[in-house]
Amino acid sequence: MNKKELKHKLDELNVYCGFYSLEGELLPDRIVLHNNYDKWKVFYFDERGNQDKEKVFSSESDACNYIYEYFKKQKEIAKKYQ
Repeated sequence: MNKKELKHKLDELNVYCGFYSLEGELLPDRIVLHNNYDKWKVFYFDERGNQDKEKVFSSESDACNYIYEYFKKQKEIAKKYQ
């Protein structure tokens, strides 16, 4: 899966676009996908500028799959408490 496919899948899950950044923008309170040469980093960027829960992947596909599974799990948890 690439960023374009991930965006489509997140839209299908009805994930608010303000919860993530797929182009590496460092905007607060969101999951960020950042590409640096051959590494793909996924992390939570908080309102104070801290990067938390950082994961590093060797491929775009692995990073995108991780983000998709993260939001899919968040949706499942939210359904339990509705």
